[in-house]
This record gives sequence, structure tokens and C-alpha cells, in this order.
Amino acid sequence: MEEFAGDMENNSDDEADEIDHYINTKISFSKDDRLLGWWNKHSLIFPQLSLLAKSLFGVPASSATSERIFSSASRILEKRRQLLSPGIVDDVLLIRNFRDM
Repeated sequence: MEEFAGDMENNSDDEADEIDHYINTKISFSKDDRLLGWWNKHSLIFPQLSLLAKSLFGVPASSATSERIFSSASRILEKRRQLLSPGIVDDVLLIRNFRDM
């Protein structure tokens, strides 16, 4: 996101022009196109928007990682450990996730 945001004061006119150009452009999207592929193909026309789209749409669709983290968090927060602060729980989860890599 930092790549897209950059220095907002310097790029605001260019970004507004790019957004206006995108809004006023008739978009063609065939059934065979993939969303990220379309943005990659049009990255020369919409450089800032394609960066934003790639960062937002590039998130994995699987929930397996988040479910694994929730599962390990439930094992950390047992009845005898209910007084752990949120910072300590974050630290323990971070250590466990790095260990599993």
C-alpha cells in the first residue's frame, strides 16, 4: 500500500487524472480474463490503480492460515491463562508461527 500511497501531495493531480480516465474508459473484460491478469495488461495505462489492484486482489483466497492461527490462539488462551495481556498473546503467536515456518 505504501507504493500506491507514496507522496499524496505530489501525485494528487496525476492520480485524479488516472481515476477520471479509468471511470470514463469503457472496460472490456472477457470470460477468459483473470482479474490480476487484466490489471497487469493495463498497468501502462493505469499505473497507480494497477498497483493498488495488485496489492488488494493478490491476497490468497484460502482461510487455512487464519484458521490455523485462531486454533493455536485458542490453545494459548486456556482457562488457566485467561489473564494474559493481548501483547503477550500476540508475542506467543508470533513465536509459534515463526517456529512452524
